[in-house]
Amino acid sequence: MFDARLPHLPDDWEVWAFTDSHGVTSGLRRGLREAGLVDADDRWIAPARTALVGCGDYVDRGGDIAGMVALLRRLQTEAADKDGAVLLARGNHEVMPLMIRDGHHEWLETWLEYGGQATVAAFGCPDAADLVPDAVIEMLEACSPGLFEWFDSLPQAVRWRDVIFLHGGLAPGHGPADLGITTDEHLWVRSGFFDVPWGSGAFDAYVEAGIERVVFGHTPQWDGPTSYHDGRSLGIDTNAVGNPRMPEGAVQALTLLGLSGSGAFEDARYVSVPTAAAPDTMRPEVSA
Repeated sequence: MFDARLPHLPDDWEVWAFTDSHGVTSGLRRGLREAGLVDADDRWIAPARTALVGCGDYVDRGGDIAGMVALLRRLQTEAADKDGAVLLARGNHEVMPLMIRDGHHEWLETWLEYGGQATVAAFGCPDAADLVPDAVIEMLEACSPGLFEWFDSLPQAVRWRDVIFLHGGLAPGHGPADLGITTDEHLWVRSGFFDVPWGSGAFDAYVEAGIERVVFGHTPQWDGPTSYHDGRSLGIDTNAVGNPRMPEGAVQALTLLGLSGSGAFEDARYVSVPTAAAPDTMRPEVSA
């Protein structure tokens, strides 16, 4: 039904978006219930033509990564069976293990340090710090059959009306046709996206393709969802996992953004679930 690389939702659908859940499954479950997308047993009950869109980073760092993956994979099936959709754009934390599998072994140390070890542990694998890259991938594939196939299946971004949902932001100098083809910068970019003026020419190819607004994650916002580009872009990573590099007093919550009707950001609905006391926030041995 949807394009595998960049699925495009129909204009008349209702959309709920979230990002950077990082294994904080308790927060996502509560948020989905409060948004009316699942019932008390976490089963999909949203009205037909409703989509849940993820902006990446479902794994690493947190305390219930296996539960997060199981929940999202089940909801993908349940939503599709009820004329809805769960479309989960990939984040850099889903891509790092794929890069290692595909021969970029230099990424192993970084991935394990910045949350990958939590994913390895979540699926019951032994400590991977002293293993060679190929052995780590083989071990994880054996401990969690289907995990890499799921990573591979995640699209680069999701479209709805004039909005694109993706992880880091727009890759300057590119357009939607380039995402995952000639660039992966949309998975990693930070200030190179949100600090670059919209009218600078860096995003013209997206505008020409009908993209006028952006919902993104990756960069935690210290005071809740934050708009950029004179309201065209919206960062909804609200630090669910509890990154210790965030300034004192920073919000720690998992946020769901609801868009329907006019679709205007100013008319959006928000569900914000505090996660500072959640049992599945950042594991103490994980680097920020």
